[in-house]
Amino acid sequence: MSAYGPTETDVARALEKDGGRDDRFDLPDRKGRPGRLSPEGSAVITRRITALALALGVVMAIGKLWLFTLTGSVGILSSLVHSALDMVAAGSSFIAVRFAARMPTENYRFGFGKAESFSAVFQVCLIGLAAFHLFGVATGALIGDTGMDHNHADHAHAIDGSIIAIVVMGFFVILTLWLLIAQSWAIRATGSIAVRGDRAHYFADLLGNLFVISGLAIATFTDAHWADAVVGIIMAGWLLYTGYRVAKLAWAQLMDRELDPGERKLVITRVMADPRIRAVTNLRTRAAGPHLHMQMRLDLDPHLSLSESHDIVVAAETRLMTAFPAADILIHPHPAGCAQAHGNIRFSDA
Repeated sequence: MSAYGPTETDVARALEKDGGRDDRFDLPDRKGRPGRLSPEGSAVITRRITALALALGVVMAIGKLWLFTLTGSVGILSSLVHSALDMVAAGSSFIAVRFAARMPTENYRFGFGKAESFSAVFQVCLIGLAAFHLFGVATGALIGDTGMDHNHADHAHAIDGSIIAIVVMGFFVILTLWLLIAQSWAIRATGSIAVRGDRAHYFADLLGNLFVISGLAIATFTDAHWADAVVGIIMAGWLLYTGYRVAKLAWAQLMDRELDPGERKLVITRVMADPRIRAVTNLRTRAAGPHLHMQMRLDLDPHLSLSESHDIVVAAETRLMTAFPAADILIHPHPAGCAQAHGNIRFSDA
C-alpha cells in the first residue's frame, strides 16, 4: 500500500477479495452511471462510439439531401435538417470526449470532464434552432405558403420518387437502430453525457424517419397529401422535447448536482464496511464527464494513532476505487464525538 493512497494493485486485490465481483458496469446490468469504469477504458469506448456516430451522421445527411432533391418532400426536409444536426452534434461529441479524457494539468487539477457537458449545451442550442425552423417550414407547407419554388408551393402536390425514398429511409432506420444499440451499451459502460446527447439525437432521428416513411406512404397512396407537412410539425415538437432531455443532463453536471441516492448509498456502504468507522458525514459528490469527485468525513475512535487513522482512510479509498475506478476521493478523518466544525458551515451537513 502506498503512503499516499491506494495503488492499482491495492484496488485489484480488494476486488479479488470482494469475490471477484465486477460492478463497474462491464456486465449487461450496467445502469449508465459515470465513474464506474476506469478513465482509460471509458475513453476507448467513447472515442469509438462517437466516431461511429459521426460517420453515420455524414452518410445519412448526404443520403437525405439526395432524397429531398428527388422528392421535394417537407418530411424529408425535416429529417434532413435533423440528420445535419446529428452530424454537427456528433462532431461536437467526437471532440468533447477526447478533450474530457485528457489528464489533469497544473492549472486544471479537476480534469476536463465537463467538456462533455458543454458539448451537450451546444447540442441543445442546435436542437432549439432547428425545431423552430422546421415548425415554420412545415406550417407554411400545411397552409400552402412554403416559400419554395412554384413546383413545391402547393402543399397538395404529389411527391416524386416516393417509393425510392421509402426504401432508402427504411435502410436508414436499420442503420440508426444499430447505432442506438451500440450507444446504449456505451452509455451503460461509461455514463457519458456526450454520448447520451448523441443517442437522444439519433433516437429522435429514428422516430422521425418512421414518421417520414408513414407520411410519404400516406401522401403517396391516399389523397391526404397534407400528411407530409404534419410529419414536419410533429418532428419539430419532438426536437424540442429531445432538447429538454439533453438540457437536464447537462444542467445536472454543470451545476455539480449530487449523485443519485443509490450511488450515495453505495459510497457509504463501501466506506462503512470497516467496523472501526463510526459514521460518514459531510459526503459531497459530483460527476464531470467520465470522472467522479467525492469528499467526506469519517468519524473514528479519538484514541487511534495518526498512522492507524491513515490506514483506515486508505483502506476505505481502496474499497471505493473498486466500485468507482474513475473517482477522485478526498477523506478527512475526524475524532468521533468532537463537535468542532470544519470548513464553511454553509456547505456542511453536520
